[in-house]
Formats: sequence, C-alpha cells, structure tokens
Amino acid sequence: MFDYRTIPPVGQNDEMACWAACLCWWLRAVRDGRPSWTQNQIIVEYDKHTASDGGFDPLTLMEVLQKDTRLKISCGVFKSSTYRFRGLPIGDLPVLIAYNHPQAGTHMNVIFGQIGRTVTAMEPYFPYPGKNGKRTGTFIDRSADFFIEKSPNIILAWPTVVFRSNNNAN
Repeated sequence: MFDYRTIPPVGQNDEMACWAACLCWWLRAVRDGRPSWTQNQIIVEYDKHTASDGGFDPLTLMEVLQKDTRLKISCGVFKSSTYRFRGLPIGDLPVLIAYNHPQAGTHMNVIFGQIGRTVTAMEPYFPYPGKNGKRTGTFIDRSADFFIEKSPNIILAWPTVVFRSNNNAN
C-alpha cells in the first residue's frame, strides 16, 4: 500500500480555502491522468462558483467537481449517524471529506489509511490560526467521531473508478 504521507501536505492560503488546498493535495495523491494544479490554479479555475468570501457551499462544490470530467471524481452525501460505531465508507485511496468541524464550522480534509475507526487526515488549516499564505498543512490521525460529532451529514468525494472492457476477449 502506498504511503500517502510521503506527499507533502498543503496549507490553505486563507481561512476559506480549505477546499482548494484539499483538492490540490488529493490531485497529487490520486493522479491517474488528473490535472496537477496548484492551490492558486484551483482557486482561479473554480472562483466563479464560490461565495464572495472565497468559501464554497458544500453541495455546490460537490456538483461542480462531479461535472468537471478532468477530475474523474464521484461524490455523495452520507448520514453521519450510520457511522457512529463503524469506520467511514472509504477504500484504499484518499477521499475528500466535508464536515462540520467541532470548533470551526464547515471544513474539509482529505482522509486515507483507515484502521478500525481511525483515519489519517491531511489537515490544511495548520498551524492554527497561522497566517494567510504561511500555513503548511499537516497529517493528523483522527477518529471517525471527529468528523461525525457535529455533522448530521458528511460529504465524501473519491476517485471515480473507470471500468475498461477488453474488446479483444472472446
């Protein structure tokens, strides 16, 4: 299994850019023909869909990302209570997660490496509070409870699996 911690974390540029920092890191991690954009390129690419403060409504973000075929991404809304005593529904590849942070409101991380109910998260808002343009991001192990505690629902986004048929098979 690949050690995703070898890919340097991405710190968010400002208080509202968690979505862009997470997408930047996710694209580096899952590759497979997806764009390799910087956080600033991502912000420019999707700025027309964001709120005036640079934040992204989670449901709008989900819609916009899925429509962009270059990303090869699938998204879904999951009822948090389903995972109260279980692991999160993720596989071996990194997954974007939008949730209500216990102290900070709507936020995004990238999660991977689930063992039991613990995942590794790429947290873009580090150091906290830090300074705009100076955050580095970090990896932190978090329980599934951290993500579902204040969130009635979570949004997950994962690499779309493309099944290729073998036309030469008889």
